[in-house]
Amino acid sequence: MRFALKIVFVLWVVLFTSLSYASANTAKTKDQKEPLMDTIHVNGMVLKGKITKLNPTTLSFKLANIEGVNHIPYKDIEAIHTNYRYNIFYDNEKLTGRIVGLIDQDSLEVNTNGATTLVRIDSIDHFSMSHEDDRSKKKHVNHTLPYTSGNFHIGFEFESGARVKNKTNVNTNITRKKGRNEGYLHLLYAYESTETPDTPEVTNKDEFSMALGNRYYYDPDNFFFGGLLGEYDLPREIDLRLVPNAGYGYDYKLGKDGVIKPQIGLAYVWTRYLHEDLYPDSSYVAAALGINGKYTFSDVKYIDTLTLDGRYIYYPSLEDFREEWISRANMGLTIPLYEFITMRFDFLWINDSNPAPSIGNNKTQTNFMLGVDF
Repeated sequence: MRFALKIVFVLWVVLFTSLSYASANTAKTKDQKEPLMDTIHVNGMVLKGKITKLNPTTLSFKLANIEGVNHIPYKDIEAIHTNYRYNIFYDNEKLTGRIVGLIDQDSLEVNTNGATTLVRIDSIDHFSMSHEDDRSKKKHVNHTLPYTSGNFHIGFEFESGARVKNKTNVNTNITRKKGRNEGYLHLLYAYESTETPDTPEVTNKDEFSMALGNRYYYDPDNFFFGGLLGEYDLPREIDLRLVPNAGYGYDYKLGKDGVIKPQIGLAYVWTRYLHEDLYPDSSYVAAALGINGKYTFSDVKYIDTLTLDGRYIYYPSLEDFREEWISRANMGLTIPLYEFITMRFDFLWINDSNPAPSIGNNKTQTNFMLGVDF
């Protein structure tokens, strides 16, 4: 009898433990949702993670639980199915949905509320995860300004004591790409003044430069451009300078993360100086030569990405390039700090024909600034 009771007790303990474990496991399954993941099939392998970027020839994919991003050519991808929803802006249209297929390695099938739309990859102007699936501040900005990217940085220096010094630097670069048109704006401003008990306030810097224009791509790599450079530099005696310019350019892709845009054309340079009695207005027709580019180093240890950008313009007079010219070079290094807050190191080199012998032709600036990238 006692043996039978022991058997019944052991069976009851086993049954109770099994039921408790099953109940706990069921509750765990209900309480913990399986994380969303996208799936792509590459050369017979099934990869799970999420899409981070669409390039013209490659898809950037972050594998689940693995650091770094893989850049996979479309020709190696057999199938795509996303659980995340993505915003896709193309040909003046917008879709928000899940990608359910890759057709002929050049088009995406996108499902939106049960309806399927075919989107050519080379027509996509902007691609990002939907705000519903990624609520970070940076994604919110990207969703609000889908065609626009750029940065804004500012730096200050204030010194008091035997010498009072005030210094301000601003650097802004904005690009808006939609369809065949790519608009751009580059803005630089610098101000510096010093004062001592024995001397009045002296303005060492008060300068402003703005370049704006548009590139029209008649095919994916070739474009025509038209723009305007406007600037003043009071310590260098430049009251106002205007340089309309136009010409042709080409996109050289530097792999998946960079581009260089050389360009050539014509410009008209007009300058008014502060002291017209000493330095009369100047104007001449010039060649418009330039190059600008950008490269992003991905998967950098500790900081994730590092972006290097630069631009160079040269406007030599067609009549006598040794007597009249304008030359500008600007190079920046941007380091992310938190979400879209960044630190920028900026180097500027200015060289142009200036009529004031005491000023000279050459000047350089180096600045550290904080700001935002978007």
